[in-house]
Amino acid sequence: MTEASAARVAVTSTLDYYLLDPDRPRGLLVEEFELADDLSATRLRTAGWTPADGGWWSSAAFARAVRADPDVRARVRAVSRAGAAEAYRRLGGGALPDDDALRDRFRDDVSLAGAAPLRLDVGPPVHRVLFAGGLDAERLAAVRSALRLDGRTDQGVGRLRVDGTTFRWELRHAGGVAWCLDVTAEPLDRDVLRSLLRRLTGVVRGHGLVPATVECLG
Repeated sequence: MTEASAARVAVTSTLDYYLLDPDRPRGLLVEEFELADDLSATRLRTAGWTPADGGWWSSAAFARAVRADPDVRARVRAVSRAGAAEAYRRLGGGALPDDDALRDRFRDDVSLAGAAPLRLDVGPPVHRVLFAGGLDAERLAAVRSALRLDGRTDQGVGRLRVDGTTFRWELRHAGGVAWCLDVTAEPLDRDVLRSLLRRLTGVVRGHGLVPATVECLG
């Protein structure tokens, strides 16, 4: 992501879309993270649509399983809204409802509120997006390229400067079993940071990882 891409940082929709059983799609999963003022995630809102099961449903248990169970996670694949709308039409749903109408389907939420992690270093707050899933060498190379990461660490660092604010992001292992994207803004500009977090998270989602939460460290 370069200086010229700054104009494209703004993001309007905050919904995430997934195909269910993507090899032979049978429905959709729609999700949204609700963020606090510090941009940490307070809850995950989710709804699925499977015409064979009677239409729309909402299940916190399924959302948790997507993040905890590799077999369940293998049954979902991130798509754009356009891709979701096409699948919805092909499966007999007609026109995909707009964002506000889809939010009306969110009824069984996952609470993500909790104490902020202890931070021992100094500097700007770190906004950490935690992801479930793994990256093989091929997908890691692809996501590194998409995030415009340099080669100074094993996973890499990206940078962007917008109107006097320097943004920095790093993709790395989290505990050796998952991945995280750490993003900082100096000085802090939460309006632009919110959009950049959304954009960067979307890039990583597109390479097979599933966001689990957003933390603000500091």
